[in-house]
Amino acid sequence: MTKVLLYQQVADDLRDLINQGVYLPGDKLPSLRALSVKRKMSIATIQRALEELEIVGLIEARPKSGYYVCFNNSTDAVIELPSMGMSMTMKPKSVKIHELASQIFHHCSEPNVINMGTSYPSSEFMPTPALQKISNQVIKHHMADIVEVQFSAGNTLLRDVLAKRMNEFGCQVSASDVIVTNGCLEALSVCLRAVAKPGATIALESPGFVGSLQLIESLGYKALEIPCHPVTGMSLEALELALEKWQISAVLVVPSYSNPLGSCMPETNRKLLVELLSTKDIPLIEDDLLGDLSFDGSRLKPCKAFDKKGMVLYCSSVSKTIASGLRVGWIAPGAYYKEVSYFKTFTNISAPQFSQIVVAQFYNSGKYDRHVRQLTAKIAKQVYQIQSLIRQHFPDGTQVSNPQGGCILWVVLPQDIDGHELHLKAIDMGIGIIPGQLSSATNKFDHCIRINCACDPKIDMQGSIKTLAAIASELLVK
Repeated sequence: MTKVLLYQQVADDLRDLINQGVYLPGDKLPSLRALSVKRKMSIATIQRALEELEIVGLIEARPKSGYYVCFNNSTDAVIELPSMGMSMTMKPKSVKIHELASQIFHHCSEPNVINMGTSYPSSEFMPTPALQKISNQVIKHHMADIVEVQFSAGNTLLRDVLAKRMNEFGCQVSASDVIVTNGCLEALSVCLRAVAKPGATIALESPGFVGSLQLIESLGYKALEIPCHPVTGMSLEALELALEKWQISAVLVVPSYSNPLGSCMPETNRKLLVELLSTKDIPLIEDDLLGDLSFDGSRLKPCKAFDKKGMVLYCSSVSKTIASGLRVGWIAPGAYYKEVSYFKTFTNISAPQFSQIVVAQFYNSGKYDRHVRQLTAKIAKQVYQIQSLIRQHFPDGTQVSNPQGGCILWVVLPQDIDGHELHLKAIDMGIGIIPGQLSSATNKFDHCIRINCACDPKIDMQGSIKTLAAIASELLVK
């Protein structure tokens, strides 16, 4: 991993020198040996960095001569998006947010902090009594299955239940097509490793899910941020332009109630997205973690429902609906089953049997759909309450998202307010929120914050939002 990060750093530094005009179009770059000596790195590392710049069309190799800056060498794609009323600059970017993200998540999880940051629903929303009863029965009757590790794609009963549920919303999969994972984040990680090599470019929504950006950083990829409409999700227009300019290895999308924007891609767009990528044989990694959490009880078809070539790798989990601590997720990887199975097996052999059996029996109890209806009603109530408080008390010019599902609110503050500074001052006052800097590799959202509305309903929500608003007003004046 260190070597991957080293060559990426060299490539980024050379890219910056070219963009700054230190090396002009037609100029010859220093030789491999010269760069190797100057940076005290191996020639192989320098070679890999130059190949990275050559792939994106910034430099070109001339036989027996060396590397030269291309005359048409702009690495930025500036696109106009009339439908979104904006223009945006896109280019692949190394992600460097993990250290900051770890600090912020640690702050939000401290015992004396009201956690409105991390996006897991409070245990108050979970079906704890039903899970307790099922767990006791599982321990009583399935101890042999629990204590012995099983080299498998997952518990047979659970995979059958999951396949049936996926078929109910349009996905043609069988139990043998499903691989159980330890949560959705592991599912995304395994899928990324299965479809892309280190150094590859992964396209994803902007603003994007911080967990996806952390994965891209940890696996040595580059992120290409595609603008996301607050209502309809990823701009297909922008994605199509990006596909023309960049060599994209995979697209990662959260079509239903995206984190953090809360957008929901219409089914027509989902079908168009699958068709667009299918014609180019580019895999689509679909994060459908929040697909069941619609406030009006509807359930849109996932992108996987429109997949005819097996190019969609579907990922989900029960972390937002049944219990985050059970760590049960799954993948329907389509044509990439063999690759995904390989990486999953050598990551941790298999998911724990106890959690899998508990989840399977909760689904089979017939209580899931009723529980989700109650869950979404409670979350929607808190979303609307916090929205109203933000509109009442935050400084003029503040905008707040209006999701129709999920549990996240995205708050756009006046430009002069720094989201990270607001986070730090809020932590001092005992309130945890997530600054917008973590939703991008390019610091585009430093005046935004993310708020989890599925926090403990017993907290003083009105007092917390008033405190955040007071801090925001103080920063604005300052």
